[in-house]
Amino acid sequence: PALAVADGEVVATLDGLPDQIPGDLPEGLTFAESDGNHVVLKIAEGVYVLYAHFAPGSVAVKVGDHVTRGEVLGLVGNSGNTSAPHLHLHVMDGPSALDANGLPYVFESFLLTAINNEGTEAFDLAETTGAPVPLDAITPPVLYQSLLVMDQWLVDWVAP
Repeated sequence: PALAVADGEVVATLDGLPDQIPGDLPEGLTFAESDGNHVVLKIAEGVYVLYAHFAPGSVAVKVGDHVTRGEVLGLVGNSGNTSAPHLHLHVMDGPSALDANGLPYVFESFLLTAINNEGTEAFDLAETTGAPVPLDAITPPVLYQSLLVMDQWLVDWVAP
């Protein structure tokens, strides 16, 4: 499940696009289909959050809904311009991912549980072959606060 990162109002959704076949980027998508099945929340004046690439038929909210932090918005999938299932999340200054600027943000808290120390090449190989990403466990997990999750980190979300 993809959860709302903050209270907000649903200002855009798209649902019904198929998941892509993992391993290759799709061809022939329109700009409107690039984020796949998605939700956009307005969480403050001039602050919007995009959640993209949901599974088809899983968007659980509609435009005009007010959601609370932690509420399920949909299920992570592989729709749109993507080669592997994942959640694309970013904060922006407008309601359209194609016509907005990104804004800096941090997460209140999370536990770092593992790291892919072999880097992006190992991740890319796993993505194209379907093999597991090599992960080194962090034992015990490390609590971070007011930080952005770094590339190749595996985290669990915790309440602040």
